[in-house]
Amino acid sequence: MKTFLITYLFCLAILIGPAYNMYVHYDFSHSIDTESYLTMSNGDYNVNPVHRYRFIIPCTAKFIAWPLQVVYTKLWPHRAESLWPLQLAYFIVNTLLTALYGWLVYKIIRLYSNQLTAVVIALTAVLTSRWVAYIAGLPLTDSLYLIAIAALLYSIKTKNTILFAVVVLSGGLAKESFLLFAPLILLAGPGTWYLRAGLLIASLAILFTEHALIDIWLPMTETATVTKETLIDIFIRHVNQTAETLETLLSVRGLGEIFTVLGIFTFVIIYGTLNKSIRSNWKTSIEKYYWIFFACILIHALISGDAARMLYFGSTLYGILIALATQDIILNIQLKKSDGI
Repeated sequence: MKTFLITYLFCLAILIGPAYNMYVHYDFSHSIDTESYLTMSNGDYNVNPVHRYRFIIPCTAKFIAWPLQVVYTKLWPHRAESLWPLQLAYFIVNTLLTALYGWLVYKIIRLYSNQLTAVVIALTAVLTSRWVAYIAGLPLTDSLYLIAIAALLYSIKTKNTILFAVVVLSGGLAKESFLLFAPLILLAGPGTWYLRAGLLIASLAILFTEHALIDIWLPMTETATVTKETLIDIFIRHVNQTAETLETLLSVRGLGEIFTVLGIFTFVIIYGTLNKSIRSNWKTSIEKYYWIFFACILIHALISGDAARMLYFGSTLYGILIALATQDIILNIQLKKSDGI
């Protein structure tokens, strides 16, 4: 418990400042996503069908916003009837969940490196991405999705069948695109292949049932800005924009967006890619199923209109790469010192 608290508070300390600035200063008129989730928290599910089924975070934020509104009425009465209490609730929920994601990343990286300095540097790289402030500070649902991804990777690495089953069955409720990890689940998950296949089928059933129930309880009305779409319609529409996304990513602006995923820490991975010793260490230490994982992340990016943010969903892998590269650099420095160079 002590180790958990120290690591969790370290993660929280890194991300809470940038996340708070994002929460206070962000212009919400620029984001259709945040508008959808804020609207859902107020009980109106007549929003973009891409968002309307991700109910867990909006419901949680609404629950937390109730007591916050009382506080606002006492301290800031001019804001009490605005969206400020709800936006603060999202900030609290997403910051706490993103810090939990950081703790899971730490647990995973520790399975690959015992060099604490390297682990801390890698964890810092993951938590100082510009997208962390975005995910933790705004009314979004990506924080829960990050936890689902990290928990999936941890369950595969540790062969924890129970955790694996729970994550596979519930991951789609965090975000429907979790099903894009189906190849990873089928080929790398613990247990027999028919168990993994059965879990995927059950996950699909849970997801479609959830969509059907929401459609029954909260029927959608088409408007000038909202069009009814099924999960399959949404997927096909996103696949059709793949070529456009790829063209954008290969432009100068697109490459700059990719650089925002890890910022200056991108150079550590570039250095490792060019260094034979580090490349060899990566090849030896990191399981081949991470190639499948990274391919799934690339698919996320290509079918999304926000490719750089989707690429951040692979940050657990980037953390492992950075930790192993940093560990190799530290060992080389230590060897040179011991040789008197």
